[in-house]
Amino acid sequence: MTRRGPLTGRLGPWLAGHRALRWLGRRCFGRALVRLYRAIAPEDIEGGARLGGFEIGILLVTGVGLTLTQFGGDERVFLDLFGDALREHPFYELFALLHWVGFCVLGYVVLPALWLKASGRSVIDGGYLRPGGFVRHLGIYALLFGLVMIPVVLVSFQAVYQDIYPFYKKAGRSWADLIAWELAYGAQFFALEYLFRGVLLDGLRRWIGYGAVFVMVVPYCMLHFMKTSSESLGAIVAGVILGCLAMKYRSIWGGVLLHWGVAISMDLLSLAHRGQLPSRWMPPGL
Repeated sequence: MTRRGPLTGRLGPWLAGHRALRWLGRRCFGRALVRLYRAIAPEDIEGGARLGGFEIGILLVTGVGLTLTQFGGDERVFLDLFGDALREHPFYELFALLHWVGFCVLGYVVLPALWLKASGRSVIDGGYLRPGGFVRHLGIYALLFGLVMIPVVLVSFQAVYQDIYPFYKKAGRSWADLIAWELAYGAQFFALEYLFRGVLLDGLRRWIGYGAVFVMVVPYCMLHFMKTSSESLGAIVAGVILGCLAMKYRSIWGGVLLHWGVAISMDLLSLAHRGQLPSRWMPPGL
């Protein structure tokens, strides 16, 4: 019988726990990765094509689009275009955010679509805009929504998230404000999904296969740096899952609805915790 010294005795429970964690990781996380891997269409498992001008163009257009959105959508640019006098308008903050959404559409949709068109590719198929297998697999996205809502509800109690959401600080002023903002927010999520889960994946899959998912996840994660560390880490997980599903079903619509639904829920929860849910349909004075 092997003798156990005092150090081994103290480390015993930790070592046992460590083995249990490894087993749990293989059973849960490992199996989840295998299922995601199998979810990808067989023709996307491996690439094989050489890096060409089209793929280089997709990556460069993505960089330009991100830069254009980050700096062109800034509030200062909005004021330079329309003047400081607009600050007195009752919907100034909403207009400024609409300006940002407009640049998201320009950088994430218009520029990539122009590149697809110039390259002789379909703007629809090249961005996974068809319903594809999404309609037949709504249950998968409903399940994901339910799972994501658990941490969303938990973090909604934290002041740091209540300070961030909604982006439109007057969303609780009236239902008109809130609905207008959520519709604009939805357009922003469509633009985001079109670039990240559509154009990038379809544009790079012939070159690196399902590796396109992990290339896409890097800039997608970085978009969340100005929010919180937990959201940035969550974006990695969400990006991989939604990327694999988009590749499988050749459709971004599940990601659009899931993303938008979670965002609306976060806004409503944040307003509810602060006691700022709208109590009237129109802003006062209108």
